[in-house]
Amino acid sequence: MKKFIIAAITVITLATSAIAADTNDKAMNLFKAAYPGAEKVHYKAVGELVSITFQLEGTSMQAFYNAEGEQVAVSRVIDYKKLPLRAVTTLENKFNGYTATEVIEMDHSTEGTSYYVSLVNDSQKVIAQVSMNGEVSVFKKSAK
Repeated sequence: MKKFIIAAITVITLATSAIAADTNDKAMNLFKAAYPGAEKVHYKAVGELVSITFQLEGTSMQAFYNAEGEQVAVSRVIDYKKLPLRAVTTLENKFNGYTATEVIEMDHSTEGTSYYVSLVNDSQKVIAQVSMNGEVSVFKKSAK
């Protein structure tokens, strides 16, 4: 009986690994077709998604694929000055005394485009979410 249980666990583990490998293969094939010039490509499973980080024409990017191998989102690092003007004004007023350290543009297949701005001061780190029309909300806040 003990051998049967061990054999069953082994089969389940191998089947799960094969499904994950198949998903990764689908995602990688679609990724290669979408970003043929990508360099420094690394991928990993993140929950139910496959996350692929890469460089494209000198820009740091990340693409996310679901279990069916479909791209669900892509992000890239952008310059703070490329944010909508309304967002820059709101960020500077709302987070006076903070310094922007990183800006990520996220294009989601169902939610559209939004921006995530990392801001720090002496005691806190804030990630602000910025909509396309420049509305700003706090996505995450933590002690530094």
